[in-house]
Amino acid sequence: MGTRKELAEGTIGERITFQWSQRGTQDENLRIDIAQGIAPSKMAMLFLWLLLWGALESVVIYFWTQEPTQGNAGVGYAIYSAFWAFFAFRIGKVTWWRLRGKEVIVVDRKGVSVAMAFGQRGLPDFFAHGAYQGLKRVTENPTQILRTFEHAFWSMGGETLQFTAGRRTLVFGKQLTDRDADGLLRLLRPATDRLSRNAGSTNG
Repeated sequence: MGTRKELAEGTIGERITFQWSQRGTQDENLRIDIAQGIAPSKMAMLFLWLLLWGALESVVIYFWTQEPTQGNAGVGYAIYSAFWAFFAFRIGKVTWWRLRGKEVIVVDRKGVSVAMAFGQRGLPDFFAHGAYQGLKRVTENPTQILRTFEHAFWSMGGETLQFTAGRRTLVFGKQLTDRDADGLLRLLRPATDRLSRNAGSTNG
């Protein structure tokens, strides 16, 4: 009895919180929130990066409007603008993600949902029990340079857990430490096993 009370809610590391609700009922569920905040110094670097990127565009537009276009200058500016807009969007999205973003995992008797939420908004991917398998750690390959960059604070990648559903592989648990990822896995595996069995017995 005491054990169930202790496990009703808690934290894993500094970024993961979990809470069981409606235990012992048909609406029983486990909700896990994974915060995406970073250190203030890194957050300041993101803001500075965004500011300088905007300043670069302002300078280019200023000089562009000072002289008449010649030759293929218009094409060159269009290519540059597409490049600038792409990275401006990426930097802005990461900044907003670090300010307001979180991963939300919910396990209930129906299945598992995983969402990338900005504040209270986020469209979850839902997988019914029996439609997914292989909940495990993502296998790291140190030789993959791009995978290393995904763990940087300016990236929204670096997932540490995964499962498969048909031909699709869903990854989550962004940039968790090994200890936190293992702790999350120890929480999720028995939760999904028990709630899926309960769902089966209820349907039967």
